[in-house]
Amino acid sequence: MKTRQFVFELGCEELPTSALPSLNQQFQELFTTKLDDARLRYESLSVIAAPRRLGVSIEGLAEYSEDKPFERRGPAASAAFQEGEPSKALLGFCRGLGITPDETELVETDKGQWVVYRGVETGRPAREILPEVCSSVIGGLALSKPMRWGNGRDEFPRPVHWILAMIDNQVVPMTLFGLNSSNLTFGHRFMAPDPMTIDHAGQYHQHLTNAYVIADFEQRQRATWDTIQQSAQEHGVTVELDQDLLTEINCLVEWPVALCGEFEERFLDVPDIALIAAMKGHQKYFHTRDTSGALSNRFITVSNIESKDPKQVIAGNQRVIRARLSDAKFFFDLDQKETLGARRPRLDHITFHPKLGSLGAKTERVQSLGSKVAQSIGADVDLFQRATALSRCDLVTEMVLEFDELQGQMGTIYASLDGEPNEVACAIEGLYQPAGASDQVPDNLYGTLLALTDRLDTLAGLFAINQPPTGSKDPFALRRAAIGVLRLNEFPALRLDLTAWVTEAFAAQPEAGSADQLDALMQFIKDRERVRLTDKGYRHDMVIAVQESNGLATAKTEDRVKALIAQSETDEFATLVSTNKRVANLLKDSPITPGAIDSKLFEHPSEASVYDLATRVGDSVDLAVSRETYGEAMESLLSMKPATDAFFDNVMIHCDQEAVRINRLRLCQLVKNAYSKLADFSLIQQ
Repeated sequence: MKTRQFVFELGCEELPTSALPSLNQQFQELFTTKLDDARLRYESLSVIAAPRRLGVSIEGLAEYSEDKPFERRGPAASAAFQEGEPSKALLGFCRGLGITPDETELVETDKGQWVVYRGVETGRPAREILPEVCSSVIGGLALSKPMRWGNGRDEFPRPVHWILAMIDNQVVPMTLFGLNSSNLTFGHRFMAPDPMTIDHAGQYHQHLTNAYVIADFEQRQRATWDTIQQSAQEHGVTVELDQDLLTEINCLVEWPVALCGEFEERFLDVPDIALIAAMKGHQKYFHTRDTSGALSNRFITVSNIESKDPKQVIAGNQRVIRARLSDAKFFFDLDQKETLGARRPRLDHITFHPKLGSLGAKTERVQSLGSKVAQSIGADVDLFQRATALSRCDLVTEMVLEFDELQGQMGTIYASLDGEPNEVACAIEGLYQPAGASDQVPDNLYGTLLALTDRLDTLAGLFAINQPPTGSKDPFALRRAAIGVLRLNEFPALRLDLTAWVTEAFAAQPEAGSADQLDALMQFIKDRERVRLTDKGYRHDMVIAVQESNGLATAKTEDRVKALIAQSETDEFATLVSTNKRVANLLKDSPITPGAIDSKLFEHPSEASVYDLATRVGDSVDLAVSRETYGEAMESLLSMKPATDAFFDNVMIHCDQEAVRINRLRLCQLVKNAYSKLADFSLIQQ
């Protein structure tokens, strides 16, 4: 089959850097889907995504779409013929398809015989399909901030100025955004501003390269990183890959040219993180390191033009970064004139939430809650209280006011410079970890404890004033805070049952919440845990079964689930689940008041046997759970099978004597209690 090459380019004003990666991905996915739906085959598809253009380049494109078999059902056989001749219903069906009755056939269905026509939809030329595909792709884009221009009502992130569409050497006619397609495109805005004629679709990328444009997103990103590394190597420094910064730069340039500049070594007295923040956040520069790994006074910037005098471009960038670094050094020197501790009173004048008080009040709540937790695990309460008192003081430093992304990090640096203990200094940075689901957690006890209790206070406060997340709206990032709680509680020295501490945090809020709101908070944390574990591949029923007996001992849930899964395929496990459900149903149908089991009312040896064994197994499971040896707990529960089987085989639970019946139901409750120490087996699906 003859194949062709196709290129489609939509030319526009410079696209926002935040939009281009998404548009690149959407073009890939939408064109792939739309071409598959149209049954138009091809060998390869690459996306064109640069600041001034979006599109696709397709190689090995079929000249026609594939034929498509189809089947159309007509009238029932009883209505299709009258005295052996085609009825009006059948003739109308055939007329609609452009066929004769002889081309139809009868098929048997569960509703009798029906007339059907089986045909083949002939493939269409690619040049007819492609305009529809391109229009459908543009219409299917999810645009975060679209705009309109001129008198039209079309929307796109930036005004569109030209449309290029070609199969081989022929223009594919289409109209988008009020513009007709052609074989004209434009190169680099400054180095090749004149219109260019593309003679053949296969020459597109070469023509653009000659005009100082690398149109392919991934290829341009590789070229950008290569030129950065080459520049670093030429100047005897190394550069670290920052994927986010590289992607952002890739969205700013069409022809990357790396230039290496430098700044005065006196600025190296400023903490590395501040220098890097100034270079990266404000100027989009890559910082470099010398052969020893220390931050060097050289930086690499990426220009979008091959300057006739690169030294002038470098000098301009050096002037700009010198001003930024001068500010950073000024702020750093100014901040050191006052200790972190001296800044603490200022937090009392910064509102955390109108109903929850100031940052100072929040700090005191966290300090109180965390001190109790620290005492319960044998940690140094004084160290924790000092770390908490200083934890947010860097928010009122000049450096963090200028570079807010350095909160916590600057607090750690300033605490060290103030002579605070290392545990206190490191804990301050830990307050903000983890920042996301995949971010690292603190590697020290006091930082972990500080971050955990701070998130518990935030969750408790927002739920107490009835501002939980709703649907997709989570303005206070409470879902992220809850996931952070789950991860922080996995720290070896913690692994707490959070139930009491959540209750404590809830009770400490300035506005008293209701019992329902506290229950909602508990369930919210459980829901996040359930989602987290099911996302890892664990069965939903196993997770909720463990959660029912586990409370908020979240660090232990996964291991309990693993213990259940390890036994879940055995016959003994199926019997255990069945027995538990039987017991649960008996108790559900005949609720009883709590009370002691009276051995004098036993009438069959199996009653005494199950009583003794369930009591011992309950104690064994308690011990195994406390030691987190869940496999051992599972084996203990399985050991009850013979005794429970004999009990149910030989004893009538619902006997006529009320005292005996209640006593036997209490035996059932004893068995169920032993099971429930590990999981609620009645929730497991078999």
